[in-house]
Amino acid sequence: MKWIRTLRWRTAQYLELRWWRWYLRGRSPATYLVDKQAYWQRLLDQLQFTIDPDAQVLDAGCGPAGVFTLLHDRQRVTALDPLLPRYVTLPIFSFEAYPTVTFLPEPLEEARLHETFSTIYCFNAINHVSDWSQSLDTLTRLARPGTRLILSSDVHRHDWLLPIFRALPGDALHPQQHLAADYRNALSRRGWRIDREQELRRERIFSYRAWVCTYA
Repeated sequence: MKWIRTLRWRTAQYLELRWWRWYLRGRSPATYLVDKQAYWQRLLDQLQFTIDPDAQVLDAGCGPAGVFTLLHDRQRVTALDPLLPRYVTLPIFSFEAYPTVTFLPEPLEEARLHETFSTIYCFNAINHVSDWSQSLDTLTRLARPGTRLILSSDVHRHDWLLPIFRALPGDALHPQQHLAADYRNALSRRGWRIDREQELRRERIFSYRAWVCTYA
């Protein structure tokens, strides 16, 4: 079934670019990128995730400063994000800065990719999509036996708040609102073995969690 670009998703995409412009005001682009690369390395270390040199990998929902900024000269990276043509207006991103990365300005749901990847990184992106199930299907389609996946997302800590946030735009940047159990179940149903789950940050409403998985 063809996926639908919902109004909520379109609004979130518009707000995402505005958020980046606000967030970067007064920041040094060079310093920000150095700090961001250090953050990615710390996160991979925290998840006890080793980087396979020269592996063919996907940075799904890469944003303007995704993990590709760390891995562009260490792995063969394809980076996917529908806002890439607009991110060039930000001082931290240009296509020319990463000549070895293959950039695709497409939503995850309609990624026109026919190859599979040995590693898929999907950091803080799966809750930005329009169609959650189809996006997870796409990540699975792009895997092969033994593919490793890191998936991270904010998840609700309280069951009773979930229907409220789904009904009302309480979190306008994130069209998808789910529990950690929803991710576990969805990954397992698609053939992913969850090797590690880790809470990276806890807030009053949300928990930011990561899952390290292997496609069986």
